[in-house]
Amino acid sequence: MAEATEAGPRGPLIRHDGVTCHECWGCVRVCPVRAIRVLDGRSEVIEEKCVACGLCVTECGAGAHSVRDDTAAVWDLLRSRRTVVALLASEFIAALHPMTPLAVERALAGLGFASVETTALGEEMVALEYERALARDSALFLIRSTCPVVVRFVQKFHPSLVSALAPIVPPYIAQARLIRQLYDHDAAVVYIGPCYARKDEVFDPEVGGSVDAAIDFLELKQMIIACERAGAVRAASASPAPRPRLLKQVSLTDGFPRETFARQCSLDGDVHVVRGLSALDRVLKAIAAGETAPKLIDALNCEGCIDGPAVNPGMSLFAKRNLDRTSRGAPGVAAVSTRTLIEVLPRVDTIRSFRPEPVHVPRPSDAALDAVLAEGGFASRAAVLDCGACGHRTCVEHAEAIFRGESSWEMCFPLQRKRLRSAQEAVRALTTIDELTGVWNGRAFQERLEMEVARLSRYGGHLSLVMLDIDEFGALNDRLGEEAADEMLRRIAELLSASIRSTDALARIGGDQFALLLPGIGKTAAFAVAEKLRALVAESRFEAQSGYTGEVQATVCAGVASAHQGIVSGDELVEAAERALREAQKHGCDQVRIASSG
Repeated sequence: MAEATEAGPRGPLIRHDGVTCHECWGCVRVCPVRAIRVLDGRSEVIEEKCVACGLCVTECGAGAHSVRDDTAAVWDLLRSRRTVVALLASEFIAALHPMTPLAVERALAGLGFASVETTALGEEMVALEYERALARDSALFLIRSTCPVVVRFVQKFHPSLVSALAPIVPPYIAQARLIRQLYDHDAAVVYIGPCYARKDEVFDPEVGGSVDAAIDFLELKQMIIACERAGAVRAASASPAPRPRLLKQVSLTDGFPRETFARQCSLDGDVHVVRGLSALDRVLKAIAAGETAPKLIDALNCEGCIDGPAVNPGMSLFAKRNLDRTSRGAPGVAAVSTRTLIEVLPRVDTIRSFRPEPVHVPRPSDAALDAVLAEGGFASRAAVLDCGACGHRTCVEHAEAIFRGESSWEMCFPLQRKRLRSAQEAVRALTTIDELTGVWNGRAFQERLEMEVARLSRYGGHLSLVMLDIDEFGALNDRLGEEAADEMLRRIAELLSASIRSTDALARIGGDQFALLLPGIGKTAAFAVAEKLRALVAESRFEAQSGYTGEVQATVCAGVASAHQGIVSGDELVEAAERALREAQKHGCDQVRIASSG
């Protein structure tokens, strides 16, 4: 994009501020042409692909995407000695609500505008030109669009169909050219419109010079507010004179000729009305594939310009249409027939041309594409998800974007969730504390067991292990409920922890099973420890506080094993203690057995 000049745009139309970005990437998902690059946690607009639809701006709640402020050029014109005419898009009634049309004219006069015009006549002139074009070239396929977003889209992504674009200027350009013929030769025209794309379109060589500056309705509101706050509103020489209400007879939405196109739609269905770039893309691809052959496509990016991004954002389309309809039907001064008026007005040039501006999109080879997919964890193209969370329709499209350096697998939410789960599991594997009971977990117990066995092997001494299991815990769980049973597990763990030495190691190694490692303790003393713990549990009463009311009693069985010449590894010590535990359980609940030394 060119640097700031008097005859060109002052920098990129849409900017992204990484400081305020929350990295939600909603902008990526709404962009219809994938014109936002995200790498290393930073996003930026890909200028050569952007069609200036503004969806990234309206989607971004953090305000990280913003539109270039072009009000400085307007202020400069208003400070000059030139006659400055405000040209309002006909959607101004909904865009500037609750201001009335008269209040709008007064506000513009207060800013310093010498006169105010609307695009109503321009819409009628353009509609008449479309009628003539359709009658003249009835056998040709035409794309009728005065929407700069649609024009950019066709130029960039369907360049072979550029010749089908109807070569007619948008209504505001026709109106601006009419203004230049009716006002003094040095008059300046400031266009105030519903979308962002036209702020750049006015600098297109095909229409350049018709408009001196262009801003959107949101910028106009800010200018009015700033002027009121500064107390710099100019006193108008007189109240705006009432003017006749134009009776639009030819056009509908933005120069859509109502009679001709409506008649064709009802007779043979050769007119396709398309709203939105995704729908337009599907139709144009179908045409290229020979699947359909309409005579005319009426294409806009929005649901009419009244739904443009600068027309009262936050207000529903239905409310805006109601406002517009009510205003047009309001009683007032006499309406004037535009067909009659146009006949007596000077003729203006309404013809333009378009040139292809194809976007070069490199395509990876099959091998390169498969390699990128493999990096994302997809074994093959058949294994892809195509969930669309990354902003691309398919995983293959996303892989192609990664190949071009426009994205990364960080944008793949399912993959990131999978990686997060793996990371969480890895973190859990590194922890040493059981989350439920607060004692050591099985991993920490195994490490401590190996360390104590190694120490015993080197220095000699004693080492014993007690395995404890809560009796009939399954039945307790069914009777108490899961939350109360978990609470009882915590209480038993607290009781056991409070009854052992600081050098001992208590761990929860299963659902209701604990292991107690006793360094320096022989089998007789270990048996005494196990008996003490068994009695403590049997004598205790636990109050369940989660769903079950009343006291609960529990008992445990325990198996004791001690290291000796026949037990030379941690696994053997555990096996011996488990055999003793099973032997205790054979004799009923609340039992302790010691492993045989054989």
